[in-house]
Amino acid sequence: MSQRLSISDWKSIKPALLIGLALALLQIGSGLVTYHQSKNILWEGKFQTAQSLTDGLVVAVADQVVLKDYAALESRIAQTMSNEQVASALLIDLTGKVLTHLKREPKQDPRLMFEPSNLPPPAIQQTTLQQHDEQFITTWNKVSLGQDLGWVRVQTYSELDRAELMSLRQQTLMLSALAVVSGIIILGIFLWRTYFVVVQREHQIEVKLDEATQRLMQSEKLASLGELAAGVAHEINNPVGYVSSNLHTLQKYLSIFDRVLDAPEVNTSEMAALKQKHKYALIRNEIHTLMNETLEGLTRVKTIIQDLKDYARTNASGHYVAADIHNGLKSTLNIARNQLKNRADVRMSLGNLPMIECSPSQIDQVFLNIIVNAAQAMPEDKRGLIHIKTSCNKEQAWIDIEDNGPGMTAAVLEKIFDPFFTTKAPGKGTGLGLSVSLSIIQQHGGTLSATSTVGVGTTFRITLPIKRHLA
Repeated sequence: MSQRLSISDWKSIKPALLIGLALALLQIGSGLVTYHQSKNILWEGKFQTAQSLTDGLVVAVADQVVLKDYAALESRIAQTMSNEQVASALLIDLTGKVLTHLKREPKQDPRLMFEPSNLPPPAIQQTTLQQHDEQFITTWNKVSLGQDLGWVRVQTYSELDRAELMSLRQQTLMLSALAVVSGIIILGIFLWRTYFVVVQREHQIEVKLDEATQRLMQSEKLASLGELAAGVAHEINNPVGYVSSNLHTLQKYLSIFDRVLDAPEVNTSEMAALKQKHKYALIRNEIHTLMNETLEGLTRVKTIIQDLKDYARTNASGHYVAADIHNGLKSTLNIARNQLKNRADVRMSLGNLPMIECSPSQIDQVFLNIIVNAAQAMPEDKRGLIHIKTSCNKEQAWIDIEDNGPGMTAAVLEKIFDPFFTTKAPGKGTGLGLSVSLSIIQQHGGTLSATSTVGVGTTFRITLPIKRHLA
């Protein structure tokens, strides 16, 4: 017959209740931080898109400014205005005289403007300038072709896409809901453990704690999912931007090809004059460059998506296969590119590793945790270096991930693998990344260790058996 819990026993559960509540609040806070970080990334994408449109327009109009071909200038600006995010686009010369100006009201077609006739050019030494207010993102870019010719100004609407914002809110709501559920589950596990201690069922405690650990691992992974996905979306946005710009230019060139091909039968000299008028030879050569750039951008997008699919596809625990560790490292760096690009450079010294029996997605998760931690530890005023080295012997392989960051004291180094220990600011991490990484490596029969010197940097060493040792 089970014993009933006394009032004093219930009071002993109070710490467990507080811990469960704290975990739920921590995860909800992480979800909100992820939402704001993702929103900032969307803003960065809008600024980048505005800059890409302006850069493309500058390239397109430079020749026509020299030739004073105002009809072609208006046509090229109208092409840029085909993007519904563009509110206005104009071209001025160095004195501020407006050469051509197109503007549109929201959800209407662009129209030619005759006011103002003069607009002061930016008083800056740089070639570009971006400003932001409640209505527009205004981007200035200097037009140069051997010498300064004027300025292009493109204004895009300063508001985030509602569908993207709704998607972010849904992700945040989902993460918060999962955080509350995981907090309730963790709380239930604590209560269940306390109950069996009271009725002297201690033989079940280890089983329940193992379940709690697995749920904490999953919770940590869910908390970082939003930030990772937003970073990948930002990386995809860059090649998509110039692919879109190239396609607009190709569309314009095709219309010129049509004019030449549809021309009535004429003699050779007249055809040559027609081709020279439309710059047929120049366009023909430029099309190959545009196509190569477009294919390169699409290949970049395909690679990022494939790496993300590979990361998620083999995510089943205990799924051991012969895997190429180097491919896993490269895919991980590709996924984490947005976290690394403004913080640290990566250098790789890869040995001749054989195929290693492991769970690839779990090992990639370890790489991701250590590499992103190294990048985030870099001081803001210093661009760091992360050096990845691999080597092996007949029985095991090892991977060294070395950084030149601030390093850690001996007291901090002793605690880095403890669950919930973190040196990051509140809301910036759960403190489970390295704990989960250590658990994964130990499950593979390997070791994870760290050495660090303050002011010099930190090195993590991962060792893995080449062949899995079955128990």
